[in-house]
Amino acid sequence: MSSEQAASTTSNNAQSTERALPPDTQRIAGKKVKTSWDVRTQERQRMAAVKARERQMREEKENEKNRKIELIRERQRKAEEKMRLEAMAAKMSAKKAARHARRMGRTKKVAH
Repeated sequence: MSSEQAASTTSNNAQSTERALPPDTQRIAGKKVKTSWDVRTQERQRMAAVKARERQMREEKENEKNRKIELIRERQRKAEEKMRLEAMAAKMSAKKAARHARRMGRTKKVAH
């Protein structure tokens, strides 16, 4: 590299770092950066708002997940109750049929 290219590269790097700094930033001794209190306060408020929004989104996502899980569990409970009632109805129907057969005089011992 020639000395002109090296100088332009160095000046470009310095310009690019200065552009990246917030508008109310002051350079001290070429290394330290001092930002005004208002800019830092605004940055903190912005970050707090971002974190609050992220927290809210996570809570909404978790609530939706819990709601879906509860729906699934409720469906399972209803299905189990339905199966239980069907089994009980079949059992009671068999008992009723056996009672009716006894009243009519038909038993297992005698085939009619």
